Amino acid sequence: MAMGRVALTISVSPAIKLVSVFAVAIVLQSGFGLPLAAALSLWALLLHRARFIKLLRRVRLLILVLFVVTLLMTPGAALFPQWGLYPTEEGVALGLTQLLRLVGMLATVSLLLDTTDDRSLAAGSLALLQPLAGNRHWPERAVARLLLVFHYLETAPKPRNLQDVLALAGADLSGAPEQGAPEVLELDVVHLSMQEVIFSLLMLCTAILCLALGDAA
Repeated sequence: MAMGRVALTISVSPAIKLVSVFAVAIVLQSGFGLPLAAALSLWALLLHRARFIKLLRRVRLLILVLFVVTLLMTPGAALFPQWGLYPTEEGVALGLTQLLRLVGMLATVSLLLDTTDDRSLAAGSLALLQPLAGNRHWPERAVARLLLVFHYLETAPKPRNLQDVLALAGADLSGAPEQGAPEVLELDVVHLSMQEVIFSLLMLCTAILCLALGDAA
């Protein structure tokens, strides 16, 4: 008797994905962050290469600037004494560490964006923000601005130099909608279930525990 293949599909809500990204961001700052960043980067390269490379290209100048600033502004033992005080051995170590953590975070964002569309991300963000807002309406405005940012990042020309990077970071998105962006967006109101709340709290507590244990190690 021939046995058919059974496909197992695990459905994860956008809100849980967002909490997972936040938890990963916490763990990346701990002593466990470097192995996690390396694993996430490898996973993104294998399964989400196009999105990962696209994000890296878009922020490569910013990454380079952060690395150079860390390299030259960190005090310590001079790597080349004949050059003067900088760069330092500590600056090289810290720069490479922060570089790997940043790349790991980009890999995490790549996984999120490749498995979740903009509307789902907006709905998940709204589900997480609504319990904090009570009867106020700032979550809707925050989510609308988030969608404008996503649209702008997808349609904006690639930065060619540092000035373009700074212009992108300081772009004013509070005015009229960008060309092609919807003026009215309707989202389904999604409320977190008790299981999702408990699972989110467990993830965050685990991330904080990793941060504490990593610092103590």
